[in-house]
This record gives sequence, structure tokens and C-alpha cells, in this order.
Amino acid sequence: MLNRKRLPIFLATVFLAVGVSACSLVSNDGSGGELDGVGRIPGNDFVGVATLPPYLASDVKFPKLEGAVLGSVAQGNNLLMIGDSIMASISKRYGNEACGLMVPQGWNVALEAEAGQFAEFAGKVLDRRWSEGWDAVVIGLGSNYDGNKERYRTAMEKAIARVSPLPILLVNTTEFRSKQAEVNAIIEELVAANENITLLDWRTISANRSLRSNDGIHPSPDGRVVLATAIARAVGVAPTAPGDCMKVYFQDDSRVLQGVMPTTTALGVGVPTTLATNSTSAPIPVATTSPATATTVVAAPVTTVPVATTAVVATTTPTPTSAAPAG
Repeated sequence: MLNRKRLPIFLATVFLAVGVSACSLVSNDGSGGELDGVGRIPGNDFVGVATLPPYLASDVKFPKLEGAVLGSVAQGNNLLMIGDSIMASISKRYGNEACGLMVPQGWNVALEAEAGQFAEFAGKVLDRRWSEGWDAVVIGLGSNYDGNKERYRTAMEKAIARVSPLPILLVNTTEFRSKQAEVNAIIEELVAANENITLLDWRTISANRSLRSNDGIHPSPDGRVVLATAIARAVGVAPTAPGDCMKVYFQDDSRVLQGVMPTTTALGVGVPTTLATNSTSAPIPVATTSPATATTVVAAPVTTVPVATTAVVATTTPTPTSAAPAG
């Protein structure tokens, strides 16, 4: 495995209300790298990670990560995330859960995800953005799968080859149909064959039916909170700061039926939220019926989390006709 570096962390206690249904960022309590629901991460004496709000923490347990926390092995804080509708649901055009949790951890986050995309989408994103320079990559592709194992494997291997030796987090899929087991088996083989890859077991986490919407595939409002928190824990604290929510170019979610994607940035009734703005000052909390939750976060200079005012949509390429997009 790659050598892991100790990260010098300066902590401060603040009140933070982000657009993530009162998700909190908390520091480790000094227990030597023991992470609630994850277990000890070898080689990390301290990791500042996201935790679930109390109303979810009692019902959701995170499986142990297979591999390194990305922030412990990355050389910088530029994080590229690539996915389909599952990951798109936590993007800034919906609830902004991804940036809301990972920017305070020091990451410059670019979440390029579109509904209905197959594994080949990773290559499209890398063609468009790889020259910008990245330090770690998260890939969550596989819910849209036509049953062609070699096609899926080849697309994923090509993406991994382009990104390596940088640290990669692969997110496996909910097994909402039997053939998703094929996807997850390939992902496990890729993790075993590449020491720079860490596995986030969304399959196990999302087996909790309350974390999925009525279609059994896409995250429910609580599921989006859990997904973003799980990813934030897996990437950990960036080795440098501050972070930012970066401009994105792939935002076309028209491949799936209307009503599949989130329709609001609010993740529950009466939940404190903060919407990202273009202001250089701290975000202004949205008025709600309950107060913001006290949390502890890794201290980082206040950064702007910009909202894209225009959407640059990549040219659409045909998706396989043998299978309708699942997400």
C-alpha cells in the first residue's frame, strides 16, 4: 500500500449549518484513529471526518473502508468526482451535500455527474478536465449497466489507468437487481488489483431501505445525507486548504424520467440549511423552524462556494440501447 502521511490539523469549534440536513463535521476524539462505524484506519493518528446527524446515526453504520483514506495519501486538495444520477443527487444543483461536507475538509471539489450515464462517462469527463490537474478521484458508475461485463470492466480499467497512480475511491452500487452483483464483483476485482484504490461499500450501506427512494435505486433525502457523509469520511481531510466548490460542465439529467432526481435543495422539514452563494462572506443560514446544530470542524479559512449560474452541457453520445438508464 502507499505510504500514508500524518496530517497536521488545527481544530476549532464552530456552529455550522450546511445544505446537508444538519450533517456535521467533527474531529476525532483522540482515540488513535478509531472512526465511528469505520474502525481504525491504519497509519492515521488523526482524521477529521464527517459524521451523521443523531437522527440517522443510530440506524446507519458505515462498513470499514477497504484501502486508505484519500486525504492521507493525496499530494494536494483537488478532488474530481465522477458519477451517474446517484452521485448527481448530492451535487450543488440539488442539495449540495457533497461540497457542503468536503469543502470544509479542505477539498476543491468538482462533482461531474449526470443521470443515465454508463461507465464510459468517466472517459468523457477525463477528456474534458484531466489537464486541469487533480490529486484524487472518486468514481461512482455502474447503476446503469447493460449486462456486458467486459464492456463495463474495460471502461473502468481505462479510467483507472488514466488516473493512476493518484488515489482513487470507487463507490459500488446498490443491488436493486440481480445483475448489479456483476458490477460490484468487477469493482472488487479492480480494488484488489490496484493498491491506489479504496472501496466505499455503498451496496451494504444502501441495503437499508429507508435510504432509497420509492424506485429502490436512488437515494432518499436521508440517503443523500448518508451518501455524502460516507464519501466525505472516505476522502478525509485534504492535505492542504482552503477548499472550494468548483465549476462543473456535465449537468444534463434528462436521460432519466421526470421525478427521479431531487426537486428541492431542502432535505427535510424544519431542518437548518445554508445555501451556497457567490458572496465572499460566510453563507447566510436559511430561516427554519429549528436552530443550527453545534459541530466541530477542521479549521480552514472561510472560502467561497460558488454556484454555477450557467450550465455548460457536454455533447451527448448515444447510450447503449440494450438497457434503459437506471440512474
